[in-house]
Amino acid sequence: MAEKTRIKKTPIENKNVLCEAYDYEKKVSFSRGMRVELDNCVMLFISGTASVTEKGEYAHRGDIKAQTRRTFFNITNLLESEGADWHDVVRTTCYLADFRHYDEFNEARNAFYVEQELDPLPASTCIEARICWPELLVEIEAIAIVPRDRVA
Repeated sequence: MAEKTRIKKTPIENKNVLCEAYDYEKKVSFSRGMRVELDNCVMLFISGTASVTEKGEYAHRGDIKAQTRRTFFNITNLLESEGADWHDVVRTTCYLADFRHYDEFNEARNAFYVEQELDPLPASTCIEARICWPELLVEIEAIAIVPRDRVA
């Protein structure tokens, strides 16, 4: 049987900011992100990312704004590990543990996007959902597209 042709893909990681989920005390089977190489571009798929430290511990219990800022910090560092930044992000999906936190979350997100000088803003969906740890109030996933000639 002939071997199947596959799109080149490699995991995205930045262990200075986030440990791998499979390194947790209770192993979790996913990559922090996936780099997919296409003809003229590279797509970066960042997994759901939360306010988690490089030791795999949650940070900022009960503070949605601080958790949102840490989540953006984590995603920023994952993007940077692939030569990308928030100007390359085309879509986010945001998960809130409780929609009563939406206004505070959105205030932190708006401030971050202003700081990044994003225009246009990424397409986005915000969903209320149970997040894997009860201490976590927000989780965000992102998709970025980067010209192939800009990334290694």
